[in-house]
Amino acid sequence: MLLGAITSALACRALLRDRRLRRKGARAQGVVTRLHPTRLSSNRSNSPTTVYYPVIAWTTADGCTMETEGHVARALHHNAPPGSPVTVYYDPANPSRWTLPSAGTRIYLLVGAGGAAFVLIGIGIALAMLFWGSSFEKCEWGTSDYSTSCP
Repeated sequence: MLLGAITSALACRALLRDRRLRRKGARAQGVVTRLHPTRLSSNRSNSPTTVYYPVIAWTTADGCTMETEGHVARALHHNAPPGSPVTVYYDPANPSRWTLPSAGTRIYLLVGAGGAAFVLIGIGIALAMLFWGSSFEKCEWGTSDYSTSCP
């Protein structure tokens, strides 16, 4: 339950940060300069999977040139190819805080919902133990394996 709450809170924080940047942040035109490959290994298969972080070059309103790596890695066919223009939303006070229009919104929602589901399951189990757990302790089981005196 605690892990679900932490996961959900972190996903919601990232989602709200990106949403705030898209609404109130400055906007700049950038370009995908390259895709940075990262290999992910899995216990299910022997062959690792390669995913790619887009590397974006852009310039802030005050003329500072930035080259930043995306926050979300995707399969090659889900990334914009190098040379593609992209819109970057950033915090003018701290340009290292930036996002792309669709940077992981679905992933953050999915992770947040999964974390919330674990919290709800944990609360359900805790309530079940609270209300029904005590009635099982009061049962008189007798000598046989099966008792009819308990609910």
